[in-house]
Amino acid sequence: MNNVKQMIYESVKRAIEENEIKRNFVKLVSEEVIRRLNEDENSIDMKRNAVKSALKDPKYNHAQLAYSLWPDMGKDTARSLFAKMANGTPDNDGVVRNFSDEDINALYQMIRKK
Repeated sequence: MNNVKQMIYESVKRAIEENEIKRNFVKLVSEEVIRRLNEDENSIDMKRNAVKSALKDPKYNHAQLAYSLWPDMGKDTARSLFAKMANGTPDNDGVVRNFSDEDINALYQMIRKK
């Protein structure tokens, strides 16, 4: 009878230890995911600030950047939209347009190459 109790005790103890290991693993993974998400947020903010700052420099041709960023868009529309986004000028509806995160990443790469 003691042998059965010992086996049950060891099985329960092992299950508790495995559960604790899983719980710790999930906690570590969750913390890492949150850290990475925060890094990505900080990274896009840093890139957005760098792009906005670079676009104030006249050495960057806004028209060429607009055409590269939106190759399927009409040239007049691309230039106009780009200028409004770069300057923060509201459109006819009074809405201030902003570059998307994807646009910022693309512009950041283009500006770094120059």
